Formats: sequence, structure tokens, C-alpha cells
Amino acid sequence: MNGNMDEQYAQMRIFRDGLIGFNERLKASMHDLQARHDHISPHWQDEMRKEYDSQWEPLQDVMKRYIGHESRSYVEFLSIKLHALERYLRG
Repeated sequence: MNGNMDEQYAQMRIFRDGLIGFNERLKASMHDLQARHDHISPHWQDEMRKEYDSQWEPLQDVMKRYIGHESRSYVEFLSIKLHALERYLRG
């Protein structure tokens, strides 16, 4: 029985560590995208810009919320579960 639980523990650690890496890359990508957006923003003021903003702003809001709060919450949740499973497995 513990062999299966050990495998689940190992897979959860891999997933959590992968999520941490994903979150870091996402944060860096969004930071780069925001910098590029801020650079072009003052120079781009036409009808196409309004269409762009209608898609950019919801994405920006969701990404800010995820990067600023939800990403840490998911990692923390997994870490708590990993800690509990480790205590169960290791005593």
C-alpha cells in the first residue's frame, strides 16, 4: 500500500515543482508583455487599438489575479497536502 502512496507523493512533488516553474515563467512572460504593451501604448491610438484593448484588458486582469494571488494559493495548497502525506508516510 505504501508503495502506491509513495508514488503519489512523488508525482505530487513533481506536479507542484512544475507548477512553481510554470508560474515563474508565466510571471516573466507577462512582465515582458506588459513592458512591450506600455512601450507601444502611447503611439497606438486608432480603431484597431480599441479592439485590441477589449481583448487585452480582460486577459491582463485574469493574469494579474492569477500571478498575484491564485498561483501562490495553488502551490501552498499542494505543499500542505504534500506535508500531510509525508507525515503519514514517514511518521
